[in-house]
Amino acid sequence: MSKETKNKLNYGRTTLIGFGFMGCMLLWSVYNSFVPVILRGKLTQVFAGDSAFAHFITDHPWMSWVSVALIVNAIMTIDNIFGVIFQPYFGKKSDRTKSKLGKRMPYILICMPICAVFFCFVPVAATIRTVGLSILLMMCVIICFNFLMSVWRSPVVSLMPDFTPSALQSDANAVINIMGGIGQMVGFVVGTIAAALTGILGMTEISEALKAKTNDLGEIVDEAGNVILKNGEPQYVNYTPVFVVTAVIAVLCIVVLFFFYRKNSRYDLSAHADTLAAEARQTQEKIKIKNLPLSKEEKRSLLIMLAALFLINNATEAIVPNFTNFANTTLHVAPIYSTLMMAVFAVSLAAFGIPAGIMGRKLGRKKTIIIGLVAIVAMFAVYLAISQTIKPNADGTVNKFTWVVLWIALVVGGAAIGCVNINTLPLVLTIGGREYVGTFTGYYYTATMSASVTGPILCGLVIGLFKEDYNFMFLFCAIFFALGLLVITQVKHGESYEITDEEIKQAQMADD
Repeated sequence: MSKETKNKLNYGRTTLIGFGFMGCMLLWSVYNSFVPVILRGKLTQVFAGDSAFAHFITDHPWMSWVSVALIVNAIMTIDNIFGVIFQPYFGKKSDRTKSKLGKRMPYILICMPICAVFFCFVPVAATIRTVGLSILLMMCVIICFNFLMSVWRSPVVSLMPDFTPSALQSDANAVINIMGGIGQMVGFVVGTIAAALTGILGMTEISEALKAKTNDLGEIVDEAGNVILKNGEPQYVNYTPVFVVTAVIAVLCIVVLFFFYRKNSRYDLSAHADTLAAEARQTQEKIKIKNLPLSKEEKRSLLIMLAALFLINNATEAIVPNFTNFANTTLHVAPIYSTLMMAVFAVSLAAFGIPAGIMGRKLGRKKTIIIGLVAIVAMFAVYLAISQTIKPNADGTVNKFTWVVLWIALVVGGAAIGCVNINTLPLVLTIGGREYVGTFTGYYYTATMSASVTGPILCGLVIGLFKEDYNFMFLFCAIFFALGLLVITQVKHGESYEITDEEIKQAQMADD
């Protein structure tokens, strides 16, 4: 049998591994879609009120740069701050963990269900009428949820390289990203699912509220734009059914992962004797890049790649907390329908997953990433130019041609981001080798999560400077994608290395 025939990825097994990432991305897609809308409504009410904070902002001209968009984006970076602090730690800790359920599963099985509980309480806290108390409780729940997410995310991502030889990791990462894309798609339509379920259960008021457009104060408005009142009070949308349905589906994903691991733990390559010595070394002091057993050129490529990841993710993470508010304020659509728009992006990402992995193997990971970046910079630049030159309709709605360009940008952007995301992690891991999978996964997420802190804040500042015009997030993103493109051209390592006989044996085991 030829090398090529032996060196095959077990797509079924890799798909089952992907259920963990699917559950993770499902939670994040709903969190990033609905929490910014909730926060924007609460904070707009604070800014419009008579509180000491509102007076402090309005009475001091030097505070004019502070906007609702900036504060919302700053709050949305809490998960990323925790990711920078805790994910590398728990990634390395999972490298050293020994249990009957392997290295990674204890973190996933313990933290994920607790995460789901806190997740459900986010919209519950938002239903409290006293704005200050509501925001305080929301922040407490958000902080607990994000800490627990940071504990189990690195372990769940590390499962793929644990079960996959290096030469197959681009293809495997494509499958994992497809599963993540499916999780996102489910998250983007879960609002519609929740609206339908509440309607079937007779909760017609909640069902209709989920379908209605919300204004800046989070109030329900009818098709004519009139605020719906009850006893003279604005009626705020209760998104609890959306979050509960999401949490249940995410827990089911982890149940599937648990039963898969129990059946297939013998295929965990990281448990082989040839990696035990490396794991023992990792129990010592924290490993710094300068102390890694890499050549000077490899270390340079690693640092350049991490810098490129930082720039690229400044752009990608800036879109996440702003798109729903962009759709709500600029496109004038309800949050559950704006998430359906993002579902188109996720479908494109998922559909292009395997082709992007094949491109990474055939053309090279670096070239595939560059192709993706060029495409997305071009689409963002075109959309921004059109949105600023073509005037909206007389009623304030977006011109049809601008809509068409936006839909094209979502489809092309999904495929382009697929080229980038699917090949960056394998590129970084190949530089480090199998001995340091957890460590390099930690480095990868340190770079991306650091950008996740700065990206939304800087983008929120830009949006605020342009008078809350969310179109300008596309300008911000295009600039940072272009900078990442320039930097990544200097990476010289990270392509798949030649497959050894041992790797072929491991690939055979993975294909049994």
